[in-house]
Amino acid sequence: MNSRLKRVPVTTLQIGVAAVGLLLVATATARAQEASSPAQPPEAQEASSPAKPPEAAIEQIDNPQVFNLWLDPENYPRIERAVNLMNARTTRARALNFLVDHRTLQPFQTNAFRDWVGFDAGGLRIGLTLRYGILDNLEVGVERLSNGFDAYDTYQFDVKYWALRSDRYFVDAAVRAGGTWYAVPQAPDSGGGFAQLIVSRSLREYLWLSSGLLYHSNATNETRASQDPLRSSGQAYALAIPVALEVRLQTFLAWDAEASFNVAGYHAKYPVLSTAFKIISNRHTFSLIMSNSQYITADGLVANTSLGIHHLIVGFTITREFNL
Repeated sequence: MNSRLKRVPVTTLQIGVAAVGLLLVATATARAQEASSPAQPPEAQEASSPAKPPEAAIEQIDNPQVFNLWLDPENYPRIERAVNLMNARTTRARALNFLVDHRTLQPFQTNAFRDWVGFDAGGLRIGLTLRYGILDNLEVGVERLSNGFDAYDTYQFDVKYWALRSDRYFVDAAVRAGGTWYAVPQAPDSGGGFAQLIVSRSLREYLWLSSGLLYHSNATNETRASQDPLRSSGQAYALAIPVALEVRLQTFLAWDAEASFNVAGYHAKYPVLSTAFKIISNRHTFSLIMSNSQYITADGLVANTSLGIHHLIVGFTITREFNL
């Protein structure tokens, strides 16, 4: 009897301890579940998630292209020349193209940095040009070339018509015609007319080739200007074949090379050779030029030059296209 009475408290103690342990575990579990967000059934999860568009409504782009403002091809100026020689393209309709040309006189190979590659020396020749697109394939132009060491200023007026387009006829073709006025301060003025056929072809806008025929009824160059400063000896016609190349190295950078070979009429010894690196940006171009001639108008390009490759000069051209 006494032994049974002694076992009862021990058993009761064990049961109480177990009950307290279960109560603590249940309380901790309940608090953990309250702290975490309750799981939602699949139906509630689908209702809370945003609706997905049908696959048919998603547009897929095969060749995505990203442009900023000035990389947009519509904001590029229409490149219608290499250095001095034009291709068949014309200025955009209702757009005004303004060009500034500078050509030094001193050879780059001699005393290149004493006179800042010739820009600080005498005899600098400056050209100012305006070209306006009447239609998308028709433009007019006026150009003034300062005298440099000549006794006259040169004014050039022309009309250019883009007759054939490469998307229909494989090549682009244009005709250009105009007149030249030699303005002499203290003597009678003179002048002449010129005509040009231009044939060009673009290969995916990365390569431009251009050629044709260029004729002038009263051509000039540095040799004739020094021998006939007042241009009183009458007409001196010349016919040349111009060739031009432009390679687009980057979206914003091109390399240009051109030559004008006289084939008939008055001419000097060497063809007019020019090369340039051209930077292209929003409605602008800037070309850094090396050439063996200061002359950039039709009357000088058609008559060759007396300066060989040993007499290279430096120049630059800036263009700005305005929408009117």
